[in-house]
Amino acid sequence: MATTSAVAGPRIDARAFATLAATCAPRVDRVTLEALVRTESAYNPYAIGVVGGRLERQPATLEEAVATAHSLERQGYNFSVGLGQVNRYNLARFGETLETAFDACRNLRAGGTILAECFARSLPRYGDQQQALRAALSCYYSGNFETGFRHGYVQKVVANAGDVPAIVPDAARGRIEPIPVVPAGGGTPAPRAPRPVSAPAQPRVLTGSACTGQTGRQVMILACNRADGTSCLRCVALPR
Repeated sequence: MATTSAVAGPRIDARAFATLAATCAPRVDRVTLEALVRTESAYNPYAIGVVGGRLERQPATLEEAVATAHSLERQGYNFSVGLGQVNRYNLARFGETLETAFDACRNLRAGGTILAECFARSLPRYGDQQQALRAALSCYYSGNFETGFRHGYVQKVVANAGDVPAIVPDAARGRIEPIPVVPAGGGTPAPRAPRPVSAPAQPRVLTGSACTGQTGRQVMILACNRADGTSCLRCVALPR
């Protein structure tokens, strides 16, 4: 996925996100999806991440987001949009356009499908569901099972899974004009480093379908902690 600028735009609050996740991306556990979205867009439905650069600021309205996305497309930039930062080249296969991709529900549906597809590919390869889920996050980020680990993306999503606060909506407004790109010095953006998070005293049990394997067996997702202080996600099969 691309890199969004540090200045956030409007955000979706926690209650609204929970409803969206259950309705629009039911194949993915809500906490897993929320950690991914927090990492990708900080809950900003109008977020745009530019590969090899960043916007001067994030769009404040749908109209501004669409205008900026079309401007980037005309200039030949590779970029990702919306809550789940769905890449522009993935939009067509989900029947989306730059006008529809900023819709929160449609964006989460596409992002949830991509993550589920990545998990379906990683599970036969890794066997262990926890490793497969982490590899799927790397796949979501980069299209492969390795880059997300090297750039710290997987670690950051796992950390965010154990620290998802309530989000207050922002009523920012702005003019409907394309937002220029700040070049990244001719190179690729710096890797996003993992953010350490204080570990909870006990593992938190999360039920959902993110770890459901090819057999369709339901599992629990555990937000857990290692001896070295790092966070993890662990999948445990429920008894039949």
